[in-house]
Amino acid sequence: MQKRLENLKRVAVMNPTDANLTAYMRYQRMVMNKSEHFAERWQRLVWTVPDLDYGMTGRPTNAMAINVFDEQQRERQALTIKSLAATHGLIFVFRSDCPFCHRFAPILKRFEQDYGMTVLAISLDGGTLPDYPDARPDNGMAARLNATAVPALYLTAPARREIRPVGFGLMSMSDLLERVAALARDRTDAATNPGSTLR
Repeated sequence: MQKRLENLKRVAVMNPTDANLTAYMRYQRMVMNKSEHFAERWQRLVWTVPDLDYGMTGRPTNAMAINVFDEQQRERQALTIKSLAATHGLIFVFRSDCPFCHRFAPILKRFEQDYGMTVLAISLDGGTLPDYPDARPDNGMAARLNATAVPALYLTAPARREIRPVGFGLMSMSDLLERVAALARDRTDAATNPGSTLR
């Protein structure tokens, strides 16, 4: 059918007479009708066989289910991060004259309070932010972290001397949740897979 359709289209393009165009359009309509019938039958089968429905095993496709799925995912991420907070912390590198740092600091402070993760704030210019008035001046840490852009955020496990970047620039609360939870999963995967390592 596809080959026939392509041939009819080729003829109509090269010689666009009414007859050639009509032949192509009629055949195209027939193909579309068959495709629509196929899609309808496919959908009906998916409704009756759950293991064929991607919405049951992956991310849902309807709005109500998406809300439930996202809520469950946020709850799992929150539990993961609260567990991680016992052994990990965050390093926040900023400049006091950076508007993005000023916007990000309250988000990070709320994240710190909600999930119990300690934040070490490091100021590149010696200044502070309202949410981090006790920030430490940079003593070379930023260079060791290769923090070439601010705000910069790193996940650290002091007992194992591990530091991994979480991200650079302004991040939302959902960004933080997703990224820190992903790094936590990497850590879990590394623990169960001897061939992988964290730096």
